[in-house]
Amino acid sequence: MTAFVVAAVVAATAIGLTSVPRALARPGLTPVPCPQQDWVLGDPAFEALPGSKAFFGRYDGGLYRVEIPDNWNGELVLYAHGFVSNAGAQGSLLRVGNSPIRDHLITHGIAWAASSYRCNGYVPGQGLLDTMALTDLFTKFNGGRGPQRVFLTGTSMGGHVTLLGMHAFPTAFVGGLAMCPAGSELFDFFAAVGAAAEVITGTRMTIDTTRHDLDAMTEMLGKPGELTDKGRQLASVEIQISGGPRPFAVEGLAQGNRFIANISGAAIAGGTTPSNRAVMTSQITYAIDEGLGITADALNTRARRKALDAEIRNPTGPYGELVPFDGKLERPLLTMHGTGDLFVPIFIEQSLKRAVQAAGKPSWLTQRVYRIGGHCGFNQTEMIKSFDDLSAWVHNGTKAAGDEVFGDLSDAGRIYTEPLRPNDPGGLRIVAPAR
Repeated sequence: MTAFVVAAVVAATAIGLTSVPRALARPGLTPVPCPQQDWVLGDPAFEALPGSKAFFGRYDGGLYRVEIPDNWNGELVLYAHGFVSNAGAQGSLLRVGNSPIRDHLITHGIAWAASSYRCNGYVPGQGLLDTMALTDLFTKFNGGRGPQRVFLTGTSMGGHVTLLGMHAFPTAFVGGLAMCPAGSELFDFFAAVGAAAEVITGTRMTIDTTRHDLDAMTEMLGKPGELTDKGRQLASVEIQISGGPRPFAVEGLAQGNRFIANISGAAIAGGTTPSNRAVMTSQITYAIDEGLGITADALNTRARRKALDAEIRNPTGPYGELVPFDGKLERPLLTMHGTGDLFVPIFIEQSLKRAVQAAGKPSWLTQRVYRIGGHCGFNQTEMIKSFDDLSAWVHNGTKAAGDEVFGDLSDAGRIYTEPLRPNDPGGLRIVAPAR
């Protein structure tokens, strides 16, 4: 059949919103409120692939895209996108994209849907509710026929959305694929890096001077490729506390200048937003490579700590997305993580596995490791294989195979990385320069 497009709700031109849309309520999850600013809707239009129908427009959750193959097999894949900053010239623009494995899904008779979310920023709770609302839209466009099986997938913050959905609504989805997923403990890491940077540079950050303090730190630390002695100290700490030496870890520090971008001072300086209050660093044990001029003992003794705020970081607290996962899975969950991801490091996978093991649910979790630098650098082959393996797990009940995320990761990721990336394994750790 010739492909065609149906604009179910027209939103092809930018539309200004003068207020934040109302929060979507759903039992089991209260999202952190959207940032209070005006939002502008982008263009959701897209062309259907051959043999499918495309639906797009505006709904209470922002913008949406839905694509249904003519040979639909009864399955729907929801895709949750990653973080979009709400700062800068484009920060108010809401955008919706496609599933990263769209072609594969349509070819195999699987429908997919995606949303912009009703606001930008780090909003996994709102992202989950807006993504889940797509199922009703899909049913409407599909002649009232709802999906027989719904998969939840996402990348980066969308991976956090996926993990959150599999925990908050443990039987709502037949399976989840979380690619480079973030989690609430990511912000513990950023704050811990900030506290280490204070010790190393001798600069103490305050709420009112954070930007100036970070500039001063940058002068003393340098940048990847041009690190000072102090810079090498902090780079080593970032690698060590984010999962330990592993392929492409050094290169990961240079991607998007994560080396500096990982330094956060708001939480340790007393920030009072729910997200800052949820941060805790008292559990962080610093480590550093030898011969760099400062010891782990010195860092652990001198680093400023952010204590638990039990009112916020509490399973019964106001915002579930700010609380570490309890691991109580009820359906198959497959995660993918790159070794050289220093934006959302692999320690997130370690935290997840600890929680799942403590909950007695390891049969529902498979984790895979990839030897890649940077954030979410998976190729089509890798993503498609993981989705197909998850689907097979759902259909036949045989758990998909995975990797070990604990212990020595210096040679991790050989099983599922296809192909090995150029310059493999890259830099694993920071070493002192020859004198």
